Amino acid sequence: MEKDLQDLVAAWLRNAELTATRREELLNRLRTDDAFRREFVGEIQMHGYVRAAQSAEPRWPLLEEAMGGHEDGPGLEDSIMARLAGMPTPKPQRTLNPWWVVAGLAVVVVGGFLVLQKVNRGKSPPVTPISKGATPLSAPAIAVLSHVVEVAWADGEPERIEGAEMAAGWLRLALGTVQVDLFSGARLFVEGPAQLELRSPNEAYLLSGKVACELNDSARGFRLLTPGLTVVNQGNSFGVKVSENGEQEVHALDGKVSIGRTGESGTSVILAKQARRLDEGGFAETPFRPEDFPAFERVREREQAEAARLLVAWRAAADALNTDPAIRVHFNFEEQSALDAALRNRVQGEGMGSDGQIIGARWAPGRWPGKGALEFRGRGQRVLLRVPGTHTSLTVLAWVRVDALSQPVAALLATDEPQREEANGGQLPPVDARAVRWELKANGQLGFKLLGGPGTGQPAGDVLLAPALLTPERLGQWLCLATVLDGEAGVLTQFINGLPVARHKVAPGRTLSLSHLSLGNVTPTAEEARQGVNYGFFGAVDELLVAARPFSAAELRRYYEVGRP
Repeated sequence: MEKDLQDLVAAWLRNAELTATRREELLNRLRTDDAFRREFVGEIQMHGYVRAAQSAEPRWPLLEEAMGGHEDGPGLEDSIMARLAGMPTPKPQRTLNPWWVVAGLAVVVVGGFLVLQKVNRGKSPPVTPISKGATPLSAPAIAVLSHVVEVAWADGEPERIEGAEMAAGWLRLALGTVQVDLFSGARLFVEGPAQLELRSPNEAYLLSGKVACELNDSARGFRLLTPGLTVVNQGNSFGVKVSENGEQEVHALDGKVSIGRTGESGTSVILAKQARRLDEGGFAETPFRPEDFPAFERVREREQAEAARLLVAWRAAADALNTDPAIRVHFNFEEQSALDAALRNRVQGEGMGSDGQIIGARWAPGRWPGKGALEFRGRGQRVLLRVPGTHTSLTVLAWVRVDALSQPVAALLATDEPQREEANGGQLPPVDARAVRWELKANGQLGFKLLGGPGTGQPAGDVLLAPALLTPERLGQWLCLATVLDGEAGVLTQFINGLPVARHKVAPGRTLSLSHLSLGNVTPTAEEARQGVNYGFFGAVDELLVAARPFSAAELRRYYEVGRP
């Protein structure tokens, strides 16, 4: 993300203060750069802020007042910009910064989430490699990134996922707070902007920013270094701050801590609720300010608040999708009890009322506290669903937690035995209709297979595979998997976490049969059973979407962003 966009989004999300000069630079670019304004709108809408704001955001009434109502006429943008020119420059405030009315107006001018969906339909951007954060570790892990709260990573920093293992190296935050648990038992709370180098399980180097260290007996002797300090744990917890102008402070939050100047042999000890500042003359007393540092309780409170906000934003985006006439199935796993044997389909169009039947799968927590999911632990556990009719284009999207890849192939979603349709007295699909199988390989590849039509003798066709990106460190993490088949163009594209990772040419115009589908597991065909093939998906699903049109890459990216935990 470029610097201007990063500053703009960071200030919107966190109400960050900007200098008057920087503020005017960003406002001017919003006024004059259509592409930049649209990109900003897309980023904000990824987080669901526009919809969430209408019900819970205190800045929204001010924005509406500045707009003078919900105008939508030909001269709206000129009218808005004229009002902007006459607006006074407000004083910076942390809780309510009126200049964001300007940015909010840019959001309204460009349009809402659904409008952007329509604008971007049909575009086919080039395949983009998955984020660097998905690559496996090339060195032994020394820590785990346990919690990530309201984080924006610095430019050039790989996007890290909560729960990921970390090797020695740099961690750079533009804003937000993370918890890093080192294998020595040291627990670090890092608040951005910050630059921290993890050197070993027992040592880290803080170049800038704030770190609070919580330590137990197993982490005794842990060292935190700065450009001028060496801080050694002698008991419970301490905080260290290195400002951009070079000021350095140490605060003993609980217990005592040993401090010394880098390159010098002498050390001194400060006790709980004491603090020292390093200046040219050495160490000097400074007021003890524990509130300056991220604390366990505050991080948890912010994390819970962030999770609640994200859940509200996702619900708004999910509800908006339910009105799309092309969507046939949308299981959001919401507002259901642990005893429910049916999985409700939330669409309001053609698929309304076609609920899924739960067989064996158990209800479990989803991406956020308060959200439901279904957990699959045995080969017989599945959800049966129907998508009547035949289709030439298709989008399938699922939020999935893969706990293990214990079988050569795990079937996420597949057409079940076509004989079921005949046994139920229904009409078989056309003989040229293709069955489908959406699957995971044991090596971490996402695959999609177009099977021959029933009774046609057509070859099953090869499995269309993405690179092996579901690496071991991603097991146990929530992932957004999607496959899009554009039947008219003859292109099938696979996505992981909102990014296209593989594109395949397929024969255009083929019809698909989705009349009987199985989510989570599927019964092997008679031929597969003779070959000893078994399918076993071990994990959880907390959202499934099936649409009879190809979603654009921009739509999938936005929906991933608004739904990422």
